[in-house]
Amino acid sequence: MTWKTFTAVCGVISAGLVSFPQNIIGCGGGIDPYDYYLSFFNQYAASQIQYKPFFYTNEQFLFDYEEPVGAAEVLVKEWVDFTGKAVSEKDADAFVMKFPAKDINTLYYHIEKKTPATLPDSISRNGMSQYFLKNKNLEALGYILYAKKVEPYATEISQWEPEKRDSIVMDRLLKNGLQLYAAAKTDLFKLKYAYQVVRLAHYNNRSSDAIKYYDEMVSANTTPSVLQPMSLALKAGALFRTGKNREAAYLFSKAFHQSPAKKISNYYGFDWSVAKTDNPKSYLALCKNNDEKADMLSLFALKNPDNGLAFLKQIYQLKPSSDLIPTLVVREINKYEERYLTPLIGKEYNSGLLGISYYYQYSGKETDSLLRKEKPELNAFIEFVSNLSKDSKVKDPALMQLSAAYGAYILRDYNKANSFLTPLRTAKLNDRLQDQMMLTNLLVQISAQEKIDAAFEEKILPSLKWLYSKAVKNEKEKGEENVYYYGNGEQSQWYKFYRNILVDILSKRYKAQGNLDKAVLAIGSPESLMPEYYDQSTEFLRGQLNGRQAEGLYHFLAAKKFTPFEQFLVTNNRLKIKTVADFAGTAYLRDCNYDKAIEWLQKVPGQNKTIEKDPFKELLYDQEERLPGDKVTTNKLAYAKEMKRLQGLVKADTKNAAQHLYKLALGYYNVTYYGYAWNLVEYWRSGADGYFVPKGATAFQKDYYTASTAEAYFKKAMEASSNAEFKAKCLFMMAKCSQKQLPQPQYVDFGNYDEYSRKTDEYLLKFADNKYYTQLKAQYGNTLFYEDALTRCSYLADFARK
Repeated sequence: MTWKTFTAVCGVISAGLVSFPQNIIGCGGGIDPYDYYLSFFNQYAASQIQYKPFFYTNEQFLFDYEEPVGAAEVLVKEWVDFTGKAVSEKDADAFVMKFPAKDINTLYYHIEKKTPATLPDSISRNGMSQYFLKNKNLEALGYILYAKKVEPYATEISQWEPEKRDSIVMDRLLKNGLQLYAAAKTDLFKLKYAYQVVRLAHYNNRSSDAIKYYDEMVSANTTPSVLQPMSLALKAGALFRTGKNREAAYLFSKAFHQSPAKKISNYYGFDWSVAKTDNPKSYLALCKNNDEKADMLSLFALKNPDNGLAFLKQIYQLKPSSDLIPTLVVREINKYEERYLTPLIGKEYNSGLLGISYYYQYSGKETDSLLRKEKPELNAFIEFVSNLSKDSKVKDPALMQLSAAYGAYILRDYNKANSFLTPLRTAKLNDRLQDQMMLTNLLVQISAQEKIDAAFEEKILPSLKWLYSKAVKNEKEKGEENVYYYGNGEQSQWYKFYRNILVDILSKRYKAQGNLDKAVLAIGSPESLMPEYYDQSTEFLRGQLNGRQAEGLYHFLAAKKFTPFEQFLVTNNRLKIKTVADFAGTAYLRDCNYDKAIEWLQKVPGQNKTIEKDPFKELLYDQEERLPGDKVTTNKLAYAKEMKRLQGLVKADTKNAAQHLYKLALGYYNVTYYGYAWNLVEYWRSGADGYFVPKGATAFQKDYYTASTAEAYFKKAMEASSNAEFKAKCLFMMAKCSQKQLPQPQYVDFGNYDEYSRKTDEYLLKFADNKYYTQLKAQYGNTLFYEDALTRCSYLADFARK
């Protein structure tokens, strides 16, 4: 939790802070704050779900902005207890929280004067109305009536504009509250009236009075109620307003830990009260015992986006039973996932992450540095949580042992991971921990396996089916449109776990083994649950498979001779055989295997959409948009047939071989990234690519970005001709191709901007000094083509002036 992306809504800020400027809502970028690192650990595994807002994310201020337990919910339960559970929570909530004051006033008057009451049926039939009619408790009913009168003046109505309050009315209500407090017969209602009085003083900007009223009317009252910490928070807010930040932080910390309600509100109060430059010790000095110190330290730990093991050790030493320790432990695991596991997996497979839209890409140097820094800290964390698992005072000891096992998995110490998991496999765990144990066990199994073969697939199939069932649990009926699991709910986490294992573990293992069929099917399986989302399996198919491999995948799917594991992948998959068939012709087109391309393009005609460009257009400068006057249209099949025809003519019509070779070269160049008809071989084109070959590029991609084949054919055309004008043109086109083969520096490959900038300057000099320009100027400087090219190409013109 950091200030990195502070999107807090003012409406949830503690009552102590309502005088702050209201316009602090921020609008962020495109990163998903719940899915920006690779994770396999359920954040809900810590049993204290009331701490959900403080689960880890480093991309926004809180993990969740909704109070897990509402103050109204707790107050309603207190009213139900007050009636001796004679009233349902539903009726108590309607009566106390929703019924208008005028109807409560009518009921009060009826009971007091014993006169007929005219009430709506919804109120007269309400269980709490019946309770008051029977018990005639006017003290309780009078308090509810008073609280409803106070509510409009002590509630946040708008998070966008400062409230405009009638201070005169509020003072009158406060005075009335003091009278009612004095007249109250029981400590319970003295507490309730005192809370309203402190509340009114606070919201009417009478901070000193709010502090005084709390000290005089609340502090000595020991009646158990959620109003105790709520009153304490009001005093904390008043202290903050009067400049007593440390005292305010201390009381907000106490209020935070005294009740499940108002967790977010009190955390905000604490956070605002703590100056960023202050030493935490100056705040801890106010704590009266170890428990209070541990409680305050836990709030400092929740504010900490960095390694928090030191905080955890201090909290454990002061208060081993702290119920925040499990949440803090899971937060640390998530940090290690972000800073160790995520870059590690990218390094292990020498590729980016596919499952998540990963926002940060580390260079090789950065990854190595990060892993070196985090590894000893992770080892220390594993040792610490292992020790916690043996302490009976610690909550969730099984979670601590699971955390140690998972940490060992992250470190790739599978023997140690199994030593932690072995006793847990037969232990009696709650459902969440049992699920996490099974998931961790599956990860260790897959990662420790040297090669994934049919026998191992059969072994892990039950676990994958279980994980799939967790991902789709509570899904609407099959066939309905699935909603991609955005968000921070527990259900969405299990979908992401399934996706991450299939896409960034299994798929990459298969790819490393050379099994692209199962690599693409592994990517497609989780996508079957989110068909409206980005189609990465099809992207992988089109980006990684050549024609022969695409045809092989097609025949594999068509034969339907699957093992149970393969059947599971194929059945639960977004990628369908039709998509593979549609791609096969294009794949062979990329391979320049025009016979096979024609075969598949005729077999599956859906690929042959009209392209309104001439793929053999001669252009001295690169052009993507259709040129005015270009009336030529084509499609993939027509292009393949023409390229095959030209190949034949080179051999059959040797007299005109140079012209046929030149047209072939144009056909090859125009289907590169820079070409006029690139969409004959690609499905999408980014304007930010080019002039470098991506890491892990296929043979097609290398040629697509370097135009090497086109260069070779322009050279053949030049060598086949004796015409100087034609040879000059071929040489210029060769120069154009060679420019694409000089790799442009990529910022991600450098440790700092200065180095990147220096390399970019060097690149631009080399780019302008084309290896073919010397020959072009020396041998063909007197041609008409050369003179024309000087007016069109600034690089050549600059070179010629040297």
